[in-house]
Amino acid sequence: MITYRQHVLCTILITFMSMIPGYAGDWQNQLLAEARIFFYKSVSDKAHLEKAIGMFERLKQDEAFEGKSETYLGALVALKGKHAFAPHDKLKWVKRGLTIMDQGIAKCPNDIEALFIHGSTCYHIPFFFGRKGDAQRSFNRIIQLLPTRYQHYDEEIIQNVIAFILEKAELTPAEKNELTQISQKIGRQ
Repeated sequence: MITYRQHVLCTILITFMSMIPGYAGDWQNQLLAEARIFFYKSVSDKAHLEKAIGMFERLKQDEAFEGKSETYLGALVALKGKHAFAPHDKLKWVKRGLTIMDQGIAKCPNDIEALFIHGSTCYHIPFFFGRKGDAQRSFNRIIQLLPTRYQHYDEEIIQNVIAFILEKAELTPAEKNELTQISQKIGRQ
């Protein structure tokens, strides 16, 4: 758990580093790593939602992170629906979140991380939203991209993506084999 003091120190460091030529990517990647933590905390605890939203809004200002951030933001808005009490509020937030998430993925259709957030969110929302096909399409696109792009992502993230897809997606035996081989390659590195 990140304490308030750690967050303040990290924010100061990130702000300072952003002023140094050549460090722009570093502070953004650090902010993305911290934002991911708050994203996953938000799934079970709504107290972290606004913090995560603020971090992804900040990242979204950078064109290189815009689509991925917007995809995360859509998932976070949809999470507001999960945490809402009234049924009409649940419906409103999920619909709004799905729209934002779809706009984000349209901006970065080849980003494995964004595709995973899109696919896993569509997978987990209730069936009456009709998004299971979107989930499967995101998973299929990830499977197409992984062989040539997995090296550009954090190994732990890719391992989690592969494990989720192996467990939840509809796969052919060849797709299962390919995912297993990629997972084993990562494990040997």
